[in-house]
Amino acid sequence: MEIAKSIGLLLLFAIIVLAIFNLLKIFVLGKLNVNKWIILVVAAVVFILPIALGIQGNMVANLLSSGIFIILLLWFMEIHQAKNKKKQENKVTIRPKAKPNRVKNMNKDKK
Repeated sequence: MEIAKSIGLLLLFAIIVLAIFNLLKIFVLGKLNVNKWIILVVAAVVFILPIALGIQGNMVANLLSSGIFIILLLWFMEIHQAKNKKKQENKVTIRPKAKPNRVKNMNKDKK
């Protein structure tokens, strides 16, 4: 029974974090223009900070730091994917235009 309770809490936590991320993405994160590496460094600091400060016993602090870390990591991945899509869209192939009258003119020049 304890395992089912833990799995239920984990699923609830995941749903809440993903809902918060989606709301932030729509209203806040899309409007901010931040370097993706800064976000990754802040996520690493948020991941290491509770371990360094020794906030291991408090469940609320653990959930809060984990949620912030996951949101920052998802934001980093979102920005990384958006930059790759922009690079792919900017690649334009220039094709030569077909010139149908060239063959007709070449036959007249030979005569």
